[in-house]
Amino acid sequence: MHIRSRNEDEKHERREAILDAAEEAFIEQRFDKTSMDAIARSAGLSRALLYVYFRDKEDIHLGLSARAANTLYQLMQEYVSECDKGVEEMYAIGKAYLYFYQHQQDYFRILTLSAGMRPASKQVSADSSHSEKSYAKADSQILTLMVTSVEKAFNDGSLQLAGNPDPVSIALYMRGSLHGVIMLQDGNSELFKTNNLNTDQWLEQSLNLLARGLSY
Repeated sequence: MHIRSRNEDEKHERREAILDAAEEAFIEQRFDKTSMDAIARSAGLSRALLYVYFRDKEDIHLGLSARAANTLYQLMQEYVSECDKGVEEMYAIGKAYLYFYQHQQDYFRILTLSAGMRPASKQVSADSSHSEKSYAKADSQILTLMVTSVEKAFNDGSLQLAGNPDPVSIALYMRGSLHGVIMLQDGNSELFKTNNLNTDQWLEQSLNLLARGLSY
């Protein structure tokens, strides 16, 4: 078991202080309008010192994405812990994702922006930054949890699909479909108002439809 040294603890605290300042700045001013100078001033550090801990503004954003992904992962774990059947876990993961969007919207948007900024094909290597490694680890934990729930559903018989599809493909379908539904209503609020649709109810109904689409 690795025990962090005092120097490592100090580095960790400094990184977290920078991320705290950046999180506040990104939420108040948006990512594209926030400068490294603004983050440095908010953190009480010099701009030069920021580059000791992060490669650039995108790297800081990726560090925040790791925070957001870890928050989502912990939330999914909490929801899954109350379930018995695998298919119940799959539905609970969807519920957790909706809750994350509804109650952690700043983190949801940070993750959504990262998905567009960071190529999906980019692999983590020894040269990757601390933020890249942290984000990749958190995102991998989320996918692993989802895949494990799908595999459990196949094994306990609570989910039966023709052709025995790959559990990874099912997990990605779940995440992509639900995210797409969320983004549809998030960017079209007037459409829902015009048609007198309650967005929270519509999201719940959409989750139910997606769940039913994975069962006979």
